[in-house]
This record gives sequence, structure tokens and C-alpha cells, in this order.
Amino acid sequence: MATELYDEYDVENKSMDTVATCCVISVPDSFAPVLDVLLTRTRKDVLPRLLHLRECSSSKYYPEIPCVITKSLITKYQRNKKLVTVKSIVLPICGDKGKQIKQEKNGLRIPALFKKEILPVTFPKPVVGWVRSIEFFKRKGQWRASVCYNTHAQPQIEVEGCIGVDRNSVGNVAVMADPQNGQVRHLGFNPAATKDNWRRRRATLKSQGKTRTLRQLSRKQSRRTKHENHIVSKQIVSYAKLHRRAIAVENLENARKPKSKIRGYVERSQWAFYQLLQYITYKAALLGVPVIKVNPAYTSQDCSRCGQRTKPNGKVFVCASCGHKDHRDSNSAFNIGMSGNRILDVGLLADSVSRRSGVLVTPFLATTEAYAYA
Repeated sequence: MATELYDEYDVENKSMDTVATCCVISVPDSFAPVLDVLLTRTRKDVLPRLLHLRECSSSKYYPEIPCVITKSLITKYQRNKKLVTVKSIVLPICGDKGKQIKQEKNGLRIPALFKKEILPVTFPKPVVGWVRSIEFFKRKGQWRASVCYNTHAQPQIEVEGCIGVDRNSVGNVAVMADPQNGQVRHLGFNPAATKDNWRRRRATLKSQGKTRTLRQLSRKQSRRTKHENHIVSKQIVSYAKLHRRAIAVENLENARKPKSKIRGYVERSQWAFYQLLQYITYKAALLGVPVIKVNPAYTSQDCSRCGQRTKPNGKVFVCASCGHKDHRDSNSAFNIGMSGNRILDVGLLADSVSRRSGVLVTPFLATTEAYAYA
């Protein structure tokens, strides 16, 4: 029996056996007339009222389209108070635990839209339970659908070590180091010039009052960030799967607190550290790779060779004790990986906890921090 994932506040200390995934399919032309009518009505009648009459948050105010689409449109568009216009409209439908999207032998049946017609779908991974949601969108004249469903999480692999991942505010998106063989990889582009350009352009547009162009720039920045984070997270998880490694990352949950030492770096960086962690966790869950959070304190100041604490000079780290010279981010990644190895050595890698369709491996954070620098 599959484990339900719908109560996101009740997943602590529970071992989950499913993970969410998506697949994109081409919709046959026979379904296009119905979708074209719904898209036209949504664009001309429903969506303008959704965005300008925020108080009308019930499907009864929008009888032009089926209520199952209206409810999902309200959730997707109307409740986003910052959203003003939508160019690429999608038609979302919530599965409602199998009531609105019914799984058949050859595909899916959506009675509210297509009556008894079956939308052919070939799932790349087996479906556990029911289909969570589906979104129809039209690109270059062709209708497509993104189907989100639960599938079995892969059993955790037998790891033979741990790699450290240092997420950067300056320099490459991330640096990965493997203490077992000494490999270091600087992943992603160096976004310093790009982030500086975004920052200056945003300041200029804000001073000129060009809010529409400012929103366009924000969306462009968001797309670029997602693209780079997807690439980097895939490289990290693929390496861990190939070499049978666990993935150790810093616990940056308190990075934005008022007394945090790295708050200024995080706010100036304009990079999505948490998003990168989300991408790593769900990709790792699909491949059975465990992920560990470790204490981030002094990871960039402790020497990865002798453990002596020395403040780095920019991106150069030179140990005052043993003379070891290294890139600051590489040294930090080695320290993170070795902290993960110490956690593996004391046998804390036992259970898994699902968070937003990903797998984070307990040890609990208090225990992790106690062993991080033992």
C-alpha cells in the first residue's frame, strides 16, 4: 500500500516509499478542439476577471469553463498576488485523489473535459496510487500535457563514501569534492558578471518606474537560475550514483537570520541555494542516493588536510599550520564531504525522511552537528 504524501506537515521521522515525478506527453489532435475552446474562454473571459477581481475566488463566478479547471486556475494564478498578466496560459487540473483524473489501462480519462475518451499516456515509471495533477499547454501549435504522479522511490544504494557540495555565493554555482579519490569539480557557470548585470538593471528600471520591464527581467532571471540549478543538480546526483556516494550539503536553514554571519553574502548573491537543494533531493530520491545535511560552521576556514583553522584570502586558502594551498571552495567541499563520512562511520545513516518529494537522510541535525567536527 502506497504511503500518502499529501500531509506535508506530518512527514517528520517517517520513512516514505514514494516520490513525485513528471512526464510530458503530446496530446492527440482529436482532443485539440475541446482544449482550444477552453483556452479561448480562459484567455478572454476567465483569466482577466481572476486577476482583477481577487475577491471572486469561487468557481461559481466563472461558469464559462468546468469548475475543476477554475479551481486550479484560482490556486495557480489568482492567489499569486504579484501576478498581473499571463502570456503562456496553462489549463491545470487537480487529480483530487483519483476523482477528476482516472487512470485506465491505456491512459487517463478526464470526464469533466473529454467524457469517456481516453488520453493515451505511457508512463516512464510505474504510477503509485493516483495521478496528482495534469497541465495542458499549447506550444508552437501543438497541445502537450505535463502529468505529475507518484512513483516508487528507488531503494537507497549501498554507499562507499560521501561527496561534499559547497553552494557558493561568489564563483561557480557549486563545487563538488570527493575525499575518497581527491576529485574536484567546479559546476555551473560563474554568475558574477550576470548577477551584477541583473542587479544594475533592476536598480535602473526601478528608479525609472518601468515595472513591466522589471517583471520581465525578473522572469528571465528566474528561468536562468532554474536552468543552471537543474544542470548542476543532475551532475552531482549522477556522479554520486555512478561512484556509490552519499551527498553531503551544508545546512543553510538559518542563513537569513538577523545574526547570521553569511546573511549579507546570501542576500547579495541573488542565487537560489534552497532551490538547488530541492533539485538535488528529488533527483537523488529517484536514484536512491542518500542526502545528508551537515553543520556549515567553519567549513571554509578549517584546513582539509590538518584541521587547523585559518581565514582564507578571497578564493585562496593557505593553511597557516601545514602550508596546504587550495581553492577556498574546494577546501570547503572536502570538509563537508569528510563531515558526511564521519556521520557514515558512526552508523547514523538509517532512515529517510521525505520532504516535498525528496529524501533527506536522518541523522537528525542536532546529532549531525555534534559529529560534524568530532
